[in-house]
Amino acid sequence: MRRVLAFIDSVSEWSGKLVSWLIMFIMGFLLIEVALRFLFNAPTIWIHELCMHLFGFFSVLAGAYVLLHKQHVKIDIIYLQFSPRVRAAIDTVTYMIFFMYIGTMFYYGSVLAIRAVELNQTVSPSPWGSPIWPLKIALPVAALLLLLQGLADFIRTVNFAVTGKEMS
Repeated sequence: MRRVLAFIDSVSEWSGKLVSWLIMFIMGFLLIEVALRFLFNAPTIWIHELCMHLFGFFSVLAGAYVLLHKQHVKIDIIYLQFSPRVRAAIDTVTYMIFFMYIGTMFYYGSVLAIRAVELNQTVSPSPWGSPIWPLKIALPVAALLLLLQGLADFIRTVNFAVTGKEMS
């Protein structure tokens, strides 16, 4: 079981580090856009939209990495007043809500992604007409990564709630 959990953690770590490079591409493209616009008075149609797409990839695909490192936003005012085992029991219950939400996101994201690929969907109002289906494929992929990392964390949380011992 520890090997499976370590594998899931490594996938989340790897995917987070890989997607973090998108920020560099976004910065590079925006720098090119600023230079073209202000130095050469030649703005582009496509760079801003491409950066929005890349940021969309970054936003959804970084979720598992953020979950792995316990960096999602949470309100700890009352939560931290409980003992670690009670917090683990609370987390066990809240993970049920998490699984329902992310499972729904995976299902409907897959439906939308399949439909977008079938239609070769593009962004309609855009003069560039960029394809939107790659971004729609990212949603179920991100949901799957979140489900896997959530499952690994859930197993660790249940183990801690029952035994009181950390599971690596």
